[in-house]
Amino acid sequence: PAWRNEKHKQQWENTLRAYAFPKIGGLPVDKIDTEQVLSVLTPIWGKKTETASRVRMRMESILSWATAMGHREGFNPAIWRGHLDRLLPARAKVQKRKHFAALPYGEVPKLYAELATKKSLSAKGLIFTLLTACRTGEVIGARWQEIESGVWTIPDDRMKAGKAHRVPLSK
Repeated sequence: PAWRNEKHKQQWENTLRAYAFPKIGGLPVDKIDTEQVLSVLTPIWGKKTETASRVRMRMESILSWATAMGHREGFNPAIWRGHLDRLLPARAKVQKRKHFAALPYGEVPKLYAELATKKSLSAKGLIFTLLTACRTGEVIGARWQEIESGVWTIPDDRMKAGKAHRVPLSK
């Protein structure tokens, strides 16, 4: 129930099916140790670092659940801090962060003026995004009933932090 959407569930299943199951999928959870966790992570840690990191977190979560349910005891071999961080290089060392280029601040009025000449819904949506500084998903999911008395209240289930957010709107 904690998964926000079907895509998130599929990502969990697909990454585990592709990387973890071939190596450790047939093992009982109480037999999985550091060696098996590393057998999953090591081949992809330097090439697919983001994916490897997510697979590690997912294995850690599953093994924690198995411990809580009494299916295993003791140390979680997929835990990062104080364990795998001593055995694998930090993500920042093997994966350089790539940011999308930002539009220089001075060019925003030009972009806004150009968008204002467009009739498309996507152009209007981008204008609304610029004016509210909200995330794309929040703008795409906006509903008229969320706007009242000049305030847009984004419900908690659409906010990344899970808390409702109020955005004052200008005329």
